[in-house]
Amino acid sequence: MPDPFDLVRSAASVEQVLSLCKRKGRVLLLLQNNPDPDGIASALALRNLIHDRINKRAVIGYGGICGRAENRAMLQLLRIEAHRITPEELGRFGTLCLLDTQPQSGNNALYATRPADIVIDHHLRPRRATWQAQFVDLRPEYGATATILYEYLLCAQILVDTNLATALTYGILSDTQDLGREVSPADTAAFLALFPTADKKKLARMRHASVPPEYFRMLHDSLNDCVVAGSAVITQIRGGTSPDMIAEVAELMLRLRGARTSVCYGVCGNTIHLSARATDARGNAYRGMKRVVSRLGTGGGHLTMAGGQIPLDEDPEKRLAQVRTRILKVFAHGKESKPLLRLEEATDDH
Repeated sequence: MPDPFDLVRSAASVEQVLSLCKRKGRVLLLLQNNPDPDGIASALALRNLIHDRINKRAVIGYGGICGRAENRAMLQLLRIEAHRITPEELGRFGTLCLLDTQPQSGNNALYATRPADIVIDHHLRPRRATWQAQFVDLRPEYGATATILYEYLLCAQILVDTNLATALTYGILSDTQDLGREVSPADTAAFLALFPTADKKKLARMRHASVPPEYFRMLHDSLNDCVVAGSAVITQIRGGTSPDMIAEVAELMLRLRGARTSVCYGVCGNTIHLSARATDARGNAYRGMKRVVSRLGTGGGHLTMAGGQIPLDEDPEKRLAQVRTRILKVFAHGKESKPLLRLEEATDDH
């Protein structure tokens, strides 16, 4: 049976990454503005690798908030120290590594005058991307960045303790939807190797973290605004929200019977955040998201999951209406939109 891991590539990658991290100055492991379990686990793995091999501490940072209850529980239960980093602070670090995100994606604190030194990610690189880095390891065929970092640990012969195994396991499960979405043989092999060592009770507590009452109020509002157009489910969260909640609602609405794609959007601060999901690669959430945000903002992702950001202008309601029109045109062209809850009421009458 062939080895599912690309160990030759990963062995060379380990040496290049460590060489860059040896340089003078602190090392920053920068995640998405709203980091998810895959990014958090990847940063923890790389931090351990750097500390073990070159005896240097690396800082885990993100530019926004860690808002989703499951993600906050992960940081707390696994005692992972992560800090909010502003763009102005990036210049204080000698080596900057982007994990589970890329330059010019619009979802991290990186700005144009401070390029990344290292980029390790599993998302597709846009065809028109112009960014460069001294070291790049992009593997869009992988379901999780955590799998790439697990390969690094294997090549470096780093012992994976219970805490790290739990984080990597959760990262892989989260981004592949329990090994059911865009999973590669390497992702499956990594999960099978890590799961026996992972803390099962902590995994359960992270996956079923408690949420405040506001969560259910927001969910209620999003259901009231949800429409179905053909096989697409489109939801807006009104009022202030978080990108994590937008992604969570997009995933939830994809469970609707007959749905092939789902899109959720809402305003976070001065930005409209969007999240799209598809049941399979034919839905091409990545291409759809790029079309929605074209010339308005940024976006990216995978064939079955994608995200985007569009800045608000002087007329927020007009911009929101424009975004909604684009979503309907791209994901439900020519289909009549009907309120989800009224559809359910009509079904109940029969």
